Amino acid sequence: MMRKDQLRAIRNDLPMKLTVTRLGPHGPFGKEHDGYFRFQCPHCGQLQATVNPVNNLAHCFCCSKNINNIDLMMLCGHDFVPAVTILGRWLEEYQSDLGQTKTSASAR
Repeated sequence: MMRKDQLRAIRNDLPMKLTVTRLGPHGPFGKEHDGYFRFQCPHCGQLQATVNPVNNLAHCFCCSKNINNIDLMMLCGHDFVPAVTILGRWLEEYQSDLGQTKTSASAR
């Protein structure tokens, strides 16, 4: 069972840029532009999904859809539980790279 704090950490603490990068050719094209990370919206296909660095939520300025890490993984073909498992692992690796200790949100 997924805990609320684990899901919150995946949505808020794992940078969307890292998720897009890790998805590689299986995910959307992304790039840094004018200080913001933008990627190809999985809903409309336009390069208008821009990540808000404050809340780590992407908003597509073409189709007006909001996208978080879990949404993105599911839109790329993953089911919910495998998506959360993969993202949880990526979050742990990201926090380890930053020298952060594991939080209760990243513990399984």
